[in-house]
Amino acid sequence: MSSRRLWLSLIAFVVIVGGVLGLNLGMGNVPILGLDLQGGVSVILQPVDDAGAEDLIVVQELIRDELESLGIAEPDVRVEGTNIIVDLPGVKDQAQALDAVDVAGIVTLRPVIACEVGLDPGTIAATMTAGQSALPTADGFQICIVGPAGGTGEVFVRGSATAAISQATGQWIVSVDLRSDTQSQWNALASECYSATAACPSQQLAIVLDDVVQSAPTVNQPSFTTGVEISGAFTEDEVRSLARVLNRGAFPVDVEAQRVETVSATAGADSLRAAFIAGLIGVGIMLTYLVFYYRSMSVVVVTGLVVWGALVFSLASFVSQATNFSLSLAGITGIIVAIGVTVDSYLVLFERLKDEVQAGRRPRNAAPRSFAATWRTIVAADLVSVMAAAILFWLSVGSVKGFALYLGLTTLCDLVVCWFFTRPASILMARRASVANGRILGLGGSQ
Repeated sequence: MSSRRLWLSLIAFVVIVGGVLGLNLGMGNVPILGLDLQGGVSVILQPVDDAGAEDLIVVQELIRDELESLGIAEPDVRVEGTNIIVDLPGVKDQAQALDAVDVAGIVTLRPVIACEVGLDPGTIAATMTAGQSALPTADGFQICIVGPAGGTGEVFVRGSATAAISQATGQWIVSVDLRSDTQSQWNALASECYSATAACPSQQLAIVLDDVVQSAPTVNQPSFTTGVEISGAFTEDEVRSLARVLNRGAFPVDVEAQRVETVSATAGADSLRAAFIAGLIGVGIMLTYLVFYYRSMSVVVVTGLVVWGALVFSLASFVSQATNFSLSLAGITGIIVAIGVTVDSYLVLFERLKDEVQAGRRPRNAAPRSFAATWRTIVAADLVSVMAAAILFWLSVGSVKGFALYLGLTTLCDLVVCWFFTRPASILMARRASVANGRILGLGGSQ
């Protein structure tokens, strides 16, 4: 390949990487830091009643799904003994943290006797029979007299409730799937309300969370097969809120906050500073050795790492903005590990180039041969790291998932930089007159 084409491809790649970096910086897009780096709130939740390990894992998964749906970046939800620990990065207000994790209320389904405006729960308590309750609606405008619970939110498939627009009416609706093993329980309630029996004269079925009626739709058919649609004069926010309530209904146990701890931003800044110092010391020692050992060719390594760092920063910014994954201390560890993977690519290439030069070839001829011979090795080695990171990301949770994510992404960045920067840069460097005279790779006079 001609030097002109190599220069054009090299400059174009550097300009693209620099342009993307400048665009992110100009728009203020930077990686969102995790709890251990920017501070936040940690909440310890404990079951109200006895709960087994399987119940705690179910609650853990549902809380994590709910927090991610609220847009909290990389919440760390884990089970420790009989407690559930929830770490919320970037949340500074303890009240806000408690509101965010208050998602474990058990949804109950109760037939509605009547809903009226202005009812006084204390006044009508004497008129209610056993099992009946007077509960407020979520908007606070009405009081509903409801009968005893005929089921819980566990009649629905976990996580199946979604907000959508009806194709027939153009109104917002909530659709949710029924579990096959609890379908008969739901249909017994639906049949009772559809028939307007004495237990459900209003034909309404209340969806109750924490003694508040979230919705009380009218039942318009006696039985259902696979799923249920809830319609009404809803706004988008109302249906999305109701969908979240229905998805909470599969909680097997109720939990409550036992302790709330605030992780200061100062401690997070200290962790971030320590990580950068450790990384810079390691990279500095490594580059000093490479400069001493590879001499003029070390320019390719240094500039290549700068380009790689700019690409990693832009990718980390994109990941933070587009997903719920923040950059935690574990993620920075993954990036530091990936620096070693990146430098290994240069070592494989340069050692092969040394072998070619020692065998009697001129550096300008040996460079393209060396890259062609080592490219497959570099790809195989990097893909092993990427696959290991992918498996770890799939099987892990919390900070370990962040480590795997950034290790995999930064290793892929190495492949991109290796092809679009290292390849043309090393070939062009080997064609320099001083290199052609033998002052390369510490060989001292090889021609």
